[in-house]
Amino acid sequence: MEDPPRHEQKLNPVGEIAVSATAAHVYTECARIWNPIHTDRAYARAAGLPDIILHGTATLALSVSKVVDVLKPDVRRVRCRFAGMVLMPSTLTVHASRQGGGIAFATRDARGETVIDRGWIS
Repeated sequence: MEDPPRHEQKLNPVGEIAVSATAAHVYTECARIWNPIHTDRAYARAAGLPDIILHGTATLALSVSKVVDVLKPDVRRVRCRFAGMVLMPSTLTVHASRQGGGIAFATRDARGETVIDRGWIS
């Protein structure tokens, strides 16, 4: 069995998230996660990235916050697969639905590409 499992039903848009141009810098300082691919353009490009990218954990936190704001689940466990990079500034769209005993969710970037896949809140 895959972990986390694939979603069985369609996910519906539940809201958008505006990601500011400075989101990675702010998250770096608040979370105390210092990796220059998130804050130094030259370093990120030298590492083969198109630009600095938002931390996966920041993308997850923003996504879960949107689901909680809209669907109001009790949160005990969060699972997901990180599936893509988030460049800044950008707009993300969170899709979710109640499935089984939890909430299934995924997050897509402005191009419609999945950046968080197989998300589950239980």
